[in-house]
Amino acid sequence: MSEIQVNTINEYTSANGVTIDGVLVKDGAIASSYISGLSGGLSSAQQFRLTANVTSTGFLTANWEVPDTSIQGNLGSIVSESSGVFSFSETGYYLVNFTAECVVTSATNTFGNIQIYSTNDNTNYTQLTSGYYGGTSDYDITVNSTSVILDVTNTTNDKVKFYFLNQTGTPRINGTTTENKSYVTFLKLGDT
Repeated sequence: MSEIQVNTINEYTSANGVTIDGVLVKDGAIASSYISGLSGGLSSAQQFRLTANVTSTGFLTANWEVPDTSIQGNLGSIVSESSGVFSFSETGYYLVNFTAECVVTSATNTFGNIQIYSTNDNTNYTQLTSGYYGGTSDYDITVNSTSVILDVTNTTNDKVKFYFLNQTGTPRINGTTTENKSYVTFLKLGDT
């Protein structure tokens, strides 16, 4: 094994870059736009929140918005929502998290859960997770979360949606337009 010690390596032809062990590095900066052959870190982070309370069992098909309070923001825009169905414009590995502020609205034994569903054929959905919550006193409040890592290989067919199940009593999940009470988070972890 040999070792080369130098202070500077310059391109032979301007703007062509230098390839080192399969990685192309160009003059100007060490940034993703100047390097090829690397799988970068987190490239997208997005959130969507519910803007209204939900009391009925079913898929959450309405009242989703991109958070816009104060300095809230998203990194990228590769996840989109339509009628509660979330689609991906890029393939990759995604961490998907569903967090909900759950409330017992009567002084009875109350149980429910939040769930994440996915499809790989744009038609048939499969339940991937469940996050249970419950309480026995009027207006018990809990924050519940459930998550999954998805391998999105087809941007036409691979999608997710979210479900609220009222099992007993009168639970609800809270939503509002001013803060994240019940929301979903998508983090693109890397390429598939």
